[in-house]
This record gives sequence, structure tokens and C-alpha cells, in this order.
Amino acid sequence: MVNYTNADTQKEDILNDNKGKAGVYRWTNIDSGKMYVGSSVDLYRRFMDYYNIKYLTRAAKSSLICKALLKHGYSKFNLDILEFCNPSDVITREQYYIDNLKPEYNILKVAGSLFGYKHTQESLAKMKEIALNRSDETKAKLREAALGKTYKHTEETKIKLRDAILGKKHTNETLEKLSFIQSNRIKHPVAGFKLKVADIQTGDTFLYYSLRIAAKELNSNHVTLSNYVKNGKIFRDRYQLTKSTS
Repeated sequence: MVNYTNADTQKEDILNDNKGKAGVYRWTNIDSGKMYVGSSVDLYRRFMDYYNIKYLTRAAKSSLICKALLKHGYSKFNLDILEFCNPSDVITREQYYIDNLKPEYNILKVAGSLFGYKHTQESLAKMKEIALNRSDETKAKLREAALGKTYKHTEETKIKLRDAILGKKHTNETLEKLSFIQSNRIKHPVAGFKLKVADIQTGDTFLYYSLRIAAKELNSNHVTLSNYVKNGKIFRDRYQLTKSTS
């Protein structure tokens, strides 16, 4: 086991020592003793993510360890490489440490990795139940977050929409105004297909209405995401990307 007693001052050592290596690691909060166990086939790349504040901020919404690192700072954490292993063994070894150490920051107690990780039927059922029981308000917020914008209709717009539904006829003056609004509105490109992003660390699933929107949210590009959809591999050792038919 390799110990780094201060994740802040030993950043360079952590990155340099783990280049080209696969293995299982542990973050430990110095004050509370709470732990997080993870694994990666590319430890250098994984730790580069952890030292990326933008990545932490985005991931903190669904990751307790990322949230804790942001809140307390790297100086409050020790980092241990529990063991180096073959890339094909990282999931098995991660699961071993999760079962034995029972890390508090791990939301899911099932290890996941690059090598074809699939949720158990029980996990999938729980995820589906959570999704089905979300309130309409929560669903709307998730939909707006996926689109990257929050849309709020003015009272004037609501009246126009209601009139359109009821079949109310407008005067020529009103029609001219509506035509002007329509011609000057911001037009958004039509999405190629919807993308479902399943976070295998937290069990959360998000729906994006285009590859470009998902790429912006994941700090990547649409070509890269498209390739991961085609080959079925796990994006950044964490996200399962699939086309959505819903």
C-alpha cells in the first residue's frame, strides 16, 4: 500500500507515481475518518479529475467524495493506493475493499469500472422505481437541466399559448406581432438523438436531448460521446452512454 498523508502538498507525487497504473485507491477524511474507495484502469487520469475544480463542482451534485473535497479541501484528506493490479481485476479488488472497509462516502456499494460493468436487476429496479416516483416538479427541473436552460413563460406568452389551444382568432395586428416574434426567436438545432447517461457510481440516470448538450455538461465533445455510445465502453470509468428511445 502506498500512503500520501496530505493530498494537497503531495499532488505532484500522486500524479507522477501513478502514471500508467491501474489499481484501487482510498480517500480518508483526516478529521472524521470517513472513507471513499474507488478504482481505475488509469489512476493518473482519475486523479487528474479529482484535482480539477471544475470537474469536482460538476460531480459534487451526485458524488459525496467530490462534495467533501470541495467543502474541506485536499489538506483534510489522505490518499492511499490500496493496491496496484491488472486492469481486468480492478472491479473485483475494489469490491473486496468496499465490502471490508464499508466506506461512508460510497453511495453505491457495488463496484463499477471500464470493463463492461452492468447493474444487477435489483439495482435497475430500484433506479426505475426512484425515477417513476419523482414529482412532476422534479422531472421538469431535470428536463430543464438537461436542456441547459430554465424556461419561464411570461403571462403574455401563457395567454397566447392558451388562445392557440382554444382556437382563438387574432387580429391582423396581433398576427403581425406574432410573426415578428417568430422570425426573431433564437432557433435551436434539432437533436440527432436523445442520450441517456447512467452514473454507475451514484446510480443516477440523466436524459439529454442531444449529444452536444451532454458533451457540454460532461466537458467533452459530441464526437467522443458518439464513439462511446457505439463501442459501449464506460466514459471516464463512470458513465454508461446509450441512445434513448423515450
